[in-house]
Amino acid sequence: MQEKNFYSPIFKSTKIFGASHFVKIGTKIITNKIAAIYLGAVGIGIIGIVENLLSILFGIVNFGLTSSSVREIALLNKESEEVKNKEKRMISIIYYWSLFSGLLGAVFFGLISYSFFKNTYPSNSSYLWFVLVAFYFVFFALFSARMSILQGRREIKKMVKIQVIISFIQMFLAIGCYFFFKINGIAIAILISAIVSFLVVYFNTKNTIRFKKNNLTLKQVFFEGLPMVKLGIILSLGTLINQLAFYVIRLFLKDFLSIEALGVFQVSYTILIGYLGIIFIVMSNDFYPQLCNLESDKPTFEKYINDQTQFALFLVVPLVLLMYLLAPQLVVLLYSNSFLDVLLILKIALIGLIFKTIAWPIGFISLVKGNKKLFFKQNLLSDIVNVICSVVCTYYFGLKGLGFAFAIVFLVSLLYNFFTVTKNYSFSYSIETKRIIVLSMVIGAIALLSFNWFDFSYQNPIIWALFITSSVYAVLKLKNKIQS
Repeated sequence: MQEKNFYSPIFKSTKIFGASHFVKIGTKIITNKIAAIYLGAVGIGIIGIVENLLSILFGIVNFGLTSSSVREIALLNKESEEVKNKEKRMISIIYYWSLFSGLLGAVFFGLISYSFFKNTYPSNSSYLWFVLVAFYFVFFALFSARMSILQGRREIKKMVKIQVIISFIQMFLAIGCYFFFKINGIAIAILISAIVSFLVVYFNTKNTIRFKKNNLTLKQVFFEGLPMVKLGIILSLGTLINQLAFYVIRLFLKDFLSIEALGVFQVSYTILIGYLGIIFIVMSNDFYPQLCNLESDKPTFEKYINDQTQFALFLVVPLVLLMYLLAPQLVVLLYSNSFLDVLLILKIALIGLIFKTIAWPIGFISLVKGNKKLFFKQNLLSDIVNVICSVVCTYYFGLKGLGFAFAIVFLVSLLYNFFTVTKNYSFSYSIETKRIIVLSMVIGAIALLSFNWFDFSYQNPIIWALFITSSVYAVLKLKNKIQS
């Protein structure tokens, strides 16, 4: 029997989901450029730590509803009238729980806002604008509820349309707020963006997302929604801890170095996770559900992971080398000359992306197999190592220590993930995948060694040779795999 080739479906799904994400990245790039011009490193740093705080609080009060509600709606996505009534009832429960979580977030934010504001914002900033961000939680919770319902129904086109519209609106709002209100515009942009996001999704779904007409008691809402909340908490705990880890790192950088250093870290985080990390976000849209479907067929299951690993490396390795060539120009283009210290972080951190690319596909295995405890341990270890390495390396090496930390974290994740899936599920890479992994690591090591003789710039002949060779190799391999 001929072995199934997953390259073609992987390529198609990556292309489909990638289009909308690149629109979001484009608007984000423009927004960050304007922020760098009008707010400087201090403003960029504040944006990062405020967004981090909001993510942490929302992760706590939302009870993981954005994850678990997708599953609940997906299970009810049938055509019968009885199921439609059940769906309406579930939608009502999701909405009530989301509204409660939004109000709870507003209260929590109100309680801590003054202390956070005094320790983060410049003395001439307005607390009034900042405290109004409390309403962000209400609107964002209701927005997330409707988007989760769409995702559960797999109304992908409508989701993409809404996300693209919101991306452009948020960009124009942020630019206007930063231009007219400077530092105070950060809070104003966050609040108005949440309100507008809710309005956009509401008017695009008001005729399709319907509630159960009969009244539900608070007791019914609580007990019928409780299983969904319990599942959501388990699914979201890892994300919450990850946000807490980065929040601790940001606080350390602000106190140990400066608020300007925090801005540089935010830029590096945006480039590594927000821009380059989009590859993983795009691929995960289809990779995880497909992996679930193949779980019972071990040979096909492992073949899919091997193909996904190879495909990801063919994309990431040339991209990392291209960043080594163009990063100085891109940082100035996307931000300004005052952020060039980010190159100290990127020099080592970019190699960490290769480690992440290898670790990422096998990281899903424990979750697909239903071993939530092991999946949680994998993520917890990564977050603990991240905090420890970031603090220790920054203490001894300054900003460049953050680059070491990024690479160490994903190397440890790779080694631990591989050890656990090999031990628990007898997973193994194919010979071809092993060759590509070794080749990718060797290319990364040579690129890093080249900095002993050449600077971080487009004039590095060794990286040019590696980039051209790896790109041609990747294109030829992908073309051959997709057509076979």
